[in-house]
Amino acid sequence: MSATDVVIAPVMDIFLSRQGEGICVGDAQVFIRFGGCNLVCDYCDTPDSIPTKAGQPLSLDQVLEKTESLLGGKPGVVSLTGGEPLLQVRFLEALIPRLRSRGHKIYLETNGSLPKALENVIDGCDWVAMDFKPESAIGRNLWEAHRWFLITGGTKIFVKMVLTATTVDAEVEQAIALLACANSAIPLILQPATPWGKAASVPLARLEAWRAQASARLRDVRVLPQVHRLWGIP
Repeated sequence: MSATDVVIAPVMDIFLSRQGEGICVGDAQVFIRFGGCNLVCDYCDTPDSIPTKAGQPLSLDQVLEKTESLLGGKPGVVSLTGGEPLLQVRFLEALIPRLRSRGHKIYLETNGSLPKALENVIDGCDWVAMDFKPESAIGRNLWEAHRWFLITGGTKIFVKMVLTATTVDAEVEQAIALLACANSAIPLILQPATPWGKAASVPLARLEAWRAQASARLRDVRVLPQVHRLWGIP
């Protein structure tokens, strides 16, 4: 790995907005959206970020300069999102310490499929927003990778599971069991899909049944839609 590889990464956009998902919903954050993803979810609302060559190659200094400009030189929260940001783990290893040295907190958004990459950056993260990806949405079984991801992330993790009309009961049961085994205090966000592409939202009655089922075994279960879609912001 050359020095150039470490300090260059494909970036789709860097922008200031409010977090629209998960436990920090409503909080102002600077979003660094990386290009490239190792999964193709049928409910993906940023499909232009999936291709490996998506985004513009930016240097570490360029990313830092844009981030600092948006925050006005004041400490803030930086969301590392994508695509899948952990595909750029070498870049993150260089970026995260620089962000933290300037007083910023780090919010990592990830599909939870790359636990080895998480090991390299977990110490610098304040929150890890991990997705559970059901097989009905991606055509692959990731439960073992998700299990190791939970172990690696520890108490910094919360889990989001997007639920669609094609989600099956067994997938929700598997998610609950995995969290109950790892740590029943890890927050679980049940997120009804925003209708997009092939994805259709789940009926309210079914969503409530899953919430009750999860709450019987987990301490913190919340039902939250994509709030930024309601606000009409990125």
